[in-house]
Amino acid sequence: MSSLGIRLRGVLFATNSAARTHAAEAMMTMRKTSQKTSSPTTTFNRRTIFTSTKTPKASSSVLSGARANRMAENAIPRGFSGRNPSSSFTSSSGYVWNALTKMQKKIPTRRTGTGTTSTSYRTFSSSSLAVAARRSSSFPKLRRYHEQHQSLLLRRRRQYSTSETMHQNPLVLGGPRAVKQVTYWLVGGCAWVFSMVVIGGMTRLTRSGLSMTDWKFQYEHPPLTLEDWEREFDKYKQSPEYQKTNIGMTLEEYKFIYWMEYGHRMWGRVLGIYFAAPLAYFSYKGYITSKLMRRLGVFFVLGATQGMIGWWMVKSGLKQTEEQKFDVPRVSPYRLATHLAGAFTIYTGMVWTTLNVMNPVSPAQLPAATEALISATKQLRKAAHPLAGLIGLTAISGAYVAGMDAGRAYNTFPLMDGKVVPDEYLKDWESKGWRNFFENTAAVQFNHRVLALTTLASVSAVHAMFRGNAALSSQSKLHLNALMGVTVAQVGLGITALLYHVPAELGSAHQANALILFTVILSLMHSARKPKKLVFVKDLWAHKPAAA
Repeated sequence: MSSLGIRLRGVLFATNSAARTHAAEAMMTMRKTSQKTSSPTTTFNRRTIFTSTKTPKASSSVLSGARANRMAENAIPRGFSGRNPSSSFTSSSGYVWNALTKMQKKIPTRRTGTGTTSTSYRTFSSSSLAVAARRSSSFPKLRRYHEQHQSLLLRRRRQYSTSETMHQNPLVLGGPRAVKQVTYWLVGGCAWVFSMVVIGGMTRLTRSGLSMTDWKFQYEHPPLTLEDWEREFDKYKQSPEYQKTNIGMTLEEYKFIYWMEYGHRMWGRVLGIYFAAPLAYFSYKGYITSKLMRRLGVFFVLGATQGMIGWWMVKSGLKQTEEQKFDVPRVSPYRLATHLAGAFTIYTGMVWTTLNVMNPVSPAQLPAATEALISATKQLRKAAHPLAGLIGLTAISGAYVAGMDAGRAYNTFPLMDGKVVPDEYLKDWESKGWRNFFENTAAVQFNHRVLALTTLASVSAVHAMFRGNAALSSQSKLHLNALMGVTVAQVGLGITALLYHVPAELGSAHQANALILFTVILSLMHSARKPKKLVFVKDLWAHKPAAA
C-alpha cells in the first residue's frame, strides 16, 4: 500500500480527538502531494458524492461569497444537522467529515420555522484542507467508504425521519430488511391468533368441543383405522353430552365433530412452531432487541398456558358437578370466559407489538406536529382508553352468553319477552347471590345487551366529538371512522344472530367482527399514544474511545 493510502486509512478509522488531529495532519500532507499534479475535483451534495473531470484552477481555494455559499450548501451530506455539525453525522465515517471540516469557516444563517426563528450554521467548504481533499487522487476510496457505511443507516426505516435526524426502531435492529421481515412475521402471528379464535368459536357453535375426551401433550395423532375410530367413539359415548343430546349419533356424524376439535387443537400447536422457529432465527441474526424478546417470550408462555386452559375448560363439560348440571351439557361459563379472555389478551399484545414495530413514532412526536395536533391527540387518548375497556368488557360478557347458551333464548329485540327488563332477571338471586349475574340466562343476555348498546352510544359520542377536529392526524381520523363503522356492524350482527337463534355462520361472524373491532380500537389508541423517547442512529452507532 502506498504512503498516501496509509494516510488515507488513518483518516477513515479515526475514532477520537487525537486520531482526528492526526487525520487532519494527514490530509494536509495529501494537499502538498496533490498540488504537484492536477486531479479530478470531487463535489458534494446532500444525496450523492460524485467526481468531476474538470481540473480545478489554481485560485479555486479562494472563492467569491456567492459561490462559497453554494458550495457550503452542497458540502452538507444528507443526515447532517446544521445546529451541531460536530455531532450530527449518521455513520461512523462522520469522523472523516469532521477531519475535512475542522478548519472550515462557519457562516451563520437565519432559519425560520413554524413561529420560531433560530440561528444555525452552514459549513464554508473552500478551506485549504477541504480543497486539498477534493483534489486528492485517492479521494474516490474515501467516497466509496463513506457511501458503504452511510447507506446501511440511510436505508433504515425512515417513515417519520426528518432531513436532520433519523430515529432507530427501538424494537428491531438490522436495517429496513430486518424490520420488514419481523413485521411480516408478527402480522402473520396476529392473523393466526385471529383464526384460532374464529375456529374455536366454530367448534363451540357446532357443539364439537366435547368430542375428544382426553388430552395429550404430544403424539396426539387422529384415528387412522376403523378400530381406532370405534375406540374413540366408545369413549365419547360415556360423556354426558352423548347421553343427553346425541344418543343415536352415527360414526360419520361423530367424525365431523371430532375433526373440528382436533383441527382446533392442532392449529394451536402449529402456531407455537410458527412463533418459535422464526423467533430463534431472528434472535440468531441479532434483529430482536432485549425489550422485544421479553415481550415475545411472555406471549409464548401465554400461548402454551392457553392450551392447558382449553383442556381445563373442556374437562368441565365431560364430568359435570351438581352445581353445573344443565339440561344441555356444556362447559363451565367461567372457564370459557377465562379461555376467551386469554385469547384476547394474546391477540391484544401481538397487535400492539406489531404496531410498535411498524410505526415506532407517534404522530404527535413528529417535527411537523403543531400544538393543536398534540392537544387533540391527548384528548383523543383520554377518550380512547376507557372506550377500549368498555369494548373488552362487552366481549367478555359475550363469553358468558356463549357459555350459558343464552343466545337461543329471548329471541326478540329490543324487548325481552315484551319487557325491557325480564322478570327472570333476579330469579336466582336468593339462592346464588352474585352468581345470578353469570349463571342466569336472562341476566347474562340482558347485561350483554346493555353493554353492547352502551358501547355503541359511547363510540358514537367520541366519533361526533372528534369527527370535525381538523388538527387530528390522518391516521387517527381513519381509525375513528373505521371504529364507528365496525361498531355499527357488530351491533347489527348481534341483533341478527339473536333473531335467527344464533346459527353457526352468524355467530362466528359476530365473534370475528368482535376481534376486528378490538383491532380498530387498538389502532386508534396506538395513533394517539403518548410520545416516548426516540433512539437515534447516531446514538446507536456511537463508539466509545478505547481506554488508554
